[in-house]
Order: sequence, then structure tokens, then C-alpha cells
Amino acid sequence: MFNSLKLRVARSPLRSPAFLRLWLGLSISYVGDQFTTIALLWFVLQLTGSGVALSLVLLCFQLPAMLTGPLLGTVLDRWQPRVVMGIDNCTRALLIGAIPVLSWVGVLQLWQIYTLVLLAGALSPATGAGVRVILPHLVPEGALERANALASTSLQFASLLGPALAGILVAEVGGAFALLIDAMSFLLMGFLVFSLPPIARHTFNEASEVQQTWLSGFDLLVRTKEIRLLTSLSVLFFFSYGPLEAALPLYSDKILHAGVQGYGLLWTGFGVGALIGALFTSFVAARFRPGLSQPLIALLWGGFLCPLMIFHSLPLALLCLALGACSWAPYVPIEASLLQRLIPPTMRGQVFGARLALTTAAAPLGTLMGGLLLQYLSSALVIGLSGIACILAGGGGLLSPTMRGLDGKTKSVTR
Repeated sequence: MFNSLKLRVARSPLRSPAFLRLWLGLSISYVGDQFTTIALLWFVLQLTGSGVALSLVLLCFQLPAMLTGPLLGTVLDRWQPRVVMGIDNCTRALLIGAIPVLSWVGVLQLWQIYTLVLLAGALSPATGAGVRVILPHLVPEGALERANALASTSLQFASLLGPALAGILVAEVGGAFALLIDAMSFLLMGFLVFSLPPIARHTFNEASEVQQTWLSGFDLLVRTKEIRLLTSLSVLFFFSYGPLEAALPLYSDKILHAGVQGYGLLWTGFGVGALIGALFTSFVAARFRPGLSQPLIALLWGGFLCPLMIFHSLPLALLCLALGACSWAPYVPIEASLLQRLIPPTMRGQVFGARLALTTAAAPLGTLMGGLLLQYLSSALVIGLSGIACILAGGGGLLSPTMRGLDGKTKSVTR
């Protein structure tokens, strides 16, 4: 057992100094993002008292990425990704840092918040897609699953602890100071990314020889059957997940009679399950082909949601969400590793940027659909339908011979 543990430590991607710097930057930045979400929403709530204003702030965070993802993906393939990501993070540090500064000098207005957040959201795909582009150059190919899992674990850990820390910080020192901390986290991430080793020049020479437009990523995505199937499954999966976010507050309040405390517990259970599940990514990747694991994960997630439609108990709901999140957690790192092998190195930025535009839109549209369904159906039934939709998406993936045939050793393909 000791020898096995020693071998796992020796093979850890964290032994690569370059990946360690990237991972540290991501971990700090993810926690900072949680600070911004909580602090900024509280900031706007105190400023306006309007739920509409809160919704518009969230929209400003998410909507621009759907438009700028493909454009920034093309830039990532033409320039050094570390430079693009570094400029992105340093610029976002200035944008987010401007909000508390404007507040302290007494000139902050709501339209300024919208503008600054919109610009920050527009830049975010540079790092979101950039991590997927640069990571294969920092670790051996055989370590991709472990490296992507570590990046995912950072996000899950931040999602679990970040809101609680942000809430305490906002209560103690105010939202402006919390926003300043996030600005500093962006700045630190920028410095760490700038310190990463450059990618070999021949990669960019090859990219410049390929005719590229901001739609090139969509073109390869559509023409390559394997990438198209993986993207379709993810879009359906994330869209099917969306109604859960709309229905869970009502489910906790009206069905479980647990109120806001129960709602918080449910998401805590989700976070703990996702963190544990992310640790098992390498185990799942080593024992199942991605063509089987990805549809099965969708089936498992949907299967754990369906009992909430019938059994109305807080402990059972907490258990189902935790188990569902645990089963879901390996999905993103396994998919990222497979796509990094499937997509030609000269096209990774464009394809990941195009995918980011699609997947970013999927969950909010699913949440909107859930909100519409809640006008006519109970929250328990909406959650059940969300689970059934995930089961159907996973079942559809298993029925595809191309999907089932995908393995973790697939090399880049073009059509």
C-alpha cells in the first residue's frame, strides 16, 4: 500500500513546476471568483434592492463568453496561450478592482458595474479555454486525466469553501474589500501564467498556415464525428442539469419544509460529493473507456435525481445530491483529456472556445426552461424531469457505436 501511494505521488502532475504554478494560480483565482460572485451580488443588492439588477449582473458575467469564446479561441491558437491568459487575468484584475475604488471615492453607479462586469465576462474565455490549450504542453500525455482532475478539484474545493469564506468576509469588512481580494487573485494568476514556459514556435507556424476564422472551431466541431458527439452529450447534459438550479430552492422550501438552511445543506452536500468524486477521476479513467464512462455518468446523475421526485426527506435528498455529484465529478476532466487528444494542437483554442460558447449557454437555458415549467409543475416533478432528461441523454450516448468506441488513447483526428 505504501509503495502504491509512493508511486502515485511520484506520478503526480504537481511534480511538474510549470503545472504546479498553473494549478496554484487556478486554485487562488477560483476562490477569488467566489468572493466576487457573493460580494458583487450583495453590493448590488444594497445599492438597488432589486432582484432584476441581480439577474442583470449575472447575465453580464455569463452572456459575453458565448460571443467572445470563439474569437478568443482563435487568438489562443495564433499567440502564446500564456501571454493571452496573462493579459486576460491582469486586465480583469483592473476591471474588478475598479469597482471598490469607484465606491470608495463615492462615484460608483449601477451602469458602471454592468460595464465593468460585462468586460470581465467577455475576457473570461481566454483563461477558460486557455487552460485546456496549455495544459497538454505542461504534463506528459499519460498524466492528462490526473492533471485535468486536479484542476477540477480546485474548482470544487473553491465552490465548497468559497461562498462561506466570502460571506464571512463581506459581513466583517464589506463587499468592496472582498472584491479587492478577487482583483489581487487575478493579478497573482496573471503573474503565475506569464511565468509558464512558452509553447514551441512550430505550433504557431503550423497554425498560421491553416486558414482560420472565428468560426473555424465550429467547423471542425461539426465535421469531426467524435468531437460532435461529445459536445452534443455535454450540451444535453448541462441543459438537463439547468432545471435543478431553478427548482431546488422551491423544493427545499415547499416540499422538504427545510427553508434556506436546508437549501444551503443541499448545496453543501453537492459540493462535498463533487470534491470526493473528482479525486476518483484517475480511477474511473483507468477502468472505463471514455465512450462508456461519459454516458454512464449522465445515467447515474439522472438516476440519483429521480428519487427526489418520490421521496420527500431532507436526509435522503442530501444523500442523493451528494452521490449524484460524486458520480458527475469525473465527467469534465475525462472529457477534457479526451478532447485534448482528439483536437489537433493548432486548433485547440478555436474548438475549446466554440465549445465554451455552447456549454456556457446550455445550463442557463435549462434553468430558464425549469423556471417556465415551475409555473405549471411542482418542484419535485421538475427535478424528476431533469433527471429523466439526463438519463435519456446518457442512453442516447450508449446507443452510438462511435461514442462507445472512444478510448482514452484516441489521437487527434480531422475530417
